[in-house]
Amino acid sequence: MFTGYGNCYRLDALELADEHVQNRHHWTHKTIEQFKETLANPDFPCLFGRKAVKARTCHIIFARAECLADDIARGMAEYIRTIEPIPLKQRVGNPLLVFLETAPDTSLQAQQALAWEVLGEVHARDPQPWPADIPQDPHDHQWAFCFAGMPLFINMNFPGHQQMKSRNLGKHIAWVVNPRESFDEVASAETASGQRIRERIRDRVRHYNDGVMPDSLGFFGQHDNYEWKQYQLQEPGSLNPARCPFHAPAAPDSLIEN
Repeated sequence: MFTGYGNCYRLDALELADEHVQNRHHWTHKTIEQFKETLANPDFPCLFGRKAVKARTCHIIFARAECLADDIARGMAEYIRTIEPIPLKQRVGNPLLVFLETAPDTSLQAQQALAWEVLGEVHARDPQPWPADIPQDPHDHQWAFCFAGMPLFINMNFPGHQQMKSRNLGKHIAWVVNPRESFDEVASAETASGQRIRERIRDRVRHYNDGVMPDSLGFFGQHDNYEWKQYQLQEPGSLNPARCPFHAPAAPDSLIEN
């Protein structure tokens, strides 16, 4: 029996935890092993992600199918408390992986719709108000999803992806979460080095996806760039919303327990 749902583990600690070691046939153990195998591929596009897995510094949350938002909100709040003291340039080596228990044989469109629905439910459990300096409208080019006062970038990955192989991390929906500010610290559109890093990664994405390259990838803050379009990428059979499926309703009076 796995008892670690909603906990935020660093990968090196997870690999030593009883919940992991003693449940080798559980979906959580199989998911981590497949994830590590995927990122061990030298062609996998994300250089930062490959480095974090090799160093065992990425953080992991597992969420039960029946409690997705509750488990994610609790673990994400813990993650943010953990990384807040870490200097910006080092945070990119500490990404968060959120694995959502996913029913088999669902369509890519259904998986993507579920991910957006859960993101809205996680927001409803936010322990802090939305930061005053971040727009709440996803159709503002300065928008970013926020939780516990921190702007984040969420890379959504789905088992239903076939063309966009770089967004398929295994048999379960996975979010790769990075603090927005620290992500831009090392790959900013305002610096030559940041532009070079992004171009290198995007060339790797094209190669890994057998020449397929999404046209929605841009730079944060540019007037023609909208972050939500980079959260979920398209291919035939995917959800293709004209407007962002995420909405930021007013936060409830009750807060999640820390």
